[in-house]
Formats: sequence, structure tokens, C-alpha cells
Amino acid sequence: MKKVLLATAAMVAFTGVASADVNISGTARFGLKYTDTPAVGFSKTSLEKRISVNVDVSTETDGGLEFGGRIRIRSDEEAGVNTAYGAANTTLSGANLYVKSGGFKLTIGNICGAIECMPGLYTQSVGLDGNGWSGLVTNTAGAGYFDWSAYSSNGGGNNGVEVEYTVGDFKAHVSYAGLNDATAVNRGAMYVSYKFGDWTAALGFQDSGVVGEDKTILSVQGKLGDFGVGIGYADNDGTDKITLNGSYKMGATTISAFVSDENSVAATDNPWGLGVKYDLGGATLVGGFSNSETGNKRATAGVKFSF
Repeated sequence: MKKVLLATAAMVAFTGVASADVNISGTARFGLKYTDTPAVGFSKTSLEKRISVNVDVSTETDGGLEFGGRIRIRSDEEAGVNTAYGAANTTLSGANLYVKSGGFKLTIGNICGAIECMPGLYTQSVGLDGNGWSGLVTNTAGAGYFDWSAYSSNGGGNNGVEVEYTVGDFKAHVSYAGLNDATAVNRGAMYVSYKFGDWTAALGFQDSGVVGEDKTILSVQGKLGDFGVGIGYADNDGTDKITLNGSYKMGATTISAFVSDENSVAATDNPWGLGVKYDLGGATLVGGFSNSETGNKRATAGVKFSF
């Protein structure tokens, strides 16, 4: 992360605070991806490229309260409004704004959402772009994919409010999304987590205004020397799914894998995936292969880096 400090007399005069920070950071990736079941009119192999730039601002009052917010600029190859696949698609996210004091943080606007930010949700992911994310216990053939509130890089998001509280190794996160929009899905969610040594356990819930989106989620992730291990389970309003994941680090190379199972009749296969990463020092070579619950084979390979 590259940090740029702006502290001008004009800012101080306007805000009445001692200093203000503007932080620029982001991620980027590029490479190739393959799917054996492409959409009609699309090839099985295509380019993958994305860059996301986060602009984080914060300031602190004389009394010690921290105020801040984030917007994100993203450019990738995904089809947007009035754009074809591969055409320029650059978007600006809606802002989130927060106030923080000690272990308490209140955020409004384009919130992250308790389920999206829950520890262990994405730990099993492989490949350059997640390879379809079929290892997530919250993604199922029976109940659907990504049916929870999350920060949106492509617009206003779910527009909600969330509260986070951290004390020692314990954290609680509560969110409610769907405000200010009569057509939006109203979702309430929460999780609690506890970190003990190299292990983290988390329990989450979602109550949605849409039938089939209620969730109960449990995850435990940790390390045993050079091995990473984890288990996740979710009841997706009657569709149960469990995922086991593991990894092994040897020098600059990390090998990972996951296998999942869900009880839905819509699932014809067991999702599984294999991934490999090689740390270049400042960037990472990434590759992965996966099979979804409906038998869709995906492969990705390329480079990822942060700045």
C-alpha cells in the first residue's frame, strides 16, 4: 500500500482537525481463463484482466474520533452497460463513510456486509479470479450464488449500515442493507468470530426479505506449521453445503485444494479445486483448476499483485 499524506492549511481551516490522510492502494491481475461451458457466442478461452484502485480518506478530530470513507475505481474486461465483452468497462463505486472510536466502527452507504466480511468465507478459493467461486459454502446450485449483501465496485451497492466491534481476539459485525431503495433486497446479517493463536472460528447468520436467502454459516480456519486447514458449513435456507480446504507452503510456492458437497438435487457433481501460487516478491504467479457442482470445468493462470 502506498500512502500519501495531505495536510494543508485549507483542510485544517475547513474541517477543524489536526490532519487528514488520503491513501491510494489497489490490486491488479492479468492472464488467461478457460471454461468448458461458455455462454452462447463466447469462446472457451479468454483474456482475464482487472485493476482496482481504492481511494481511502480519513481524518481525526481533536477529541480522538476518526472519520473516513472509501471509493473504488475499477477497470476490467467484464461486460457492462452498453459494452461488449472485452470492451472498456471502467466503473466508480458508491462511497462508504464511517466513524470509528477505539474498537467501535459505524459504516453507512456501500457497506461490506457481515457475510461478505466473515472470516473464512473465501479461504478455499483457487485460481486467478476465484474460478467461479464454487467452493464457497454460501454458493449453491440449489439456493443460488452471491445472494448476500456485499461492497459493490460497480455502483452504489446495497446501501446500508453496519456496526463492527473488536475487543482483543473477539469481533462482532452486524449489518443491514437495502436502505433508500424501494426495489432493493432487505438483508440483515451478523457474525461473531474469535481468534486463538493461528486459528479463527466464526459463526454467521443472514435474514433476508427474499425466500431462500436465509443462512447460517460456520467456519474454522487455521495453520499447523506449513499446512493450512479449514472447514466451512452453511445452511442456505434448507440447502446444506460443507467445504474442506487445505494448503501447503514450501518456500515461495503454496499448493492449495478444496472439496465440497451440497445436498441439493440441482447439484450433479462435488465441487473441487486445485491451486498453486509462486511468490515473486512484489507479485504472485497464480494458477488453478476447478469443477463446479454442475460439472463446469474452469482453469485460470496469470499474475496478481497489490500496490
